[in-house]
Amino acid sequence: MRECMAKPLTRSYSGCLQENPACEYAFSFGFSYMCKHPRHKDFDPGRDSSGDQADFNALYLNLRESRRRTYLSGVKEFIDHLEHEAH
Repeated sequence: MRECMAKPLTRSYSGCLQENPACEYAFSFGFSYMCKHPRHKDFDPGRDSSGDQADFNALYLNLRESRRRTYLSGVKEFIDHLEHEAH
């Protein structure tokens, strides 16, 4: 867990700040990953006095947007493939 970073969202969940989380506590939620680790709030990089919380909010939003673009790109490729096969 030493590599974990998470943005606290609720009492029970944080938003995972890892690019491709493979942890048993991370689960996909829309275009984000949520962390349900019992100590998820301890992974908040903003708790460290050297971290700027605004930067981690931006990281969370950027990761979500990047995953959204990747997903939509895959959907477009799939639809293009179906249209190509139909002709």
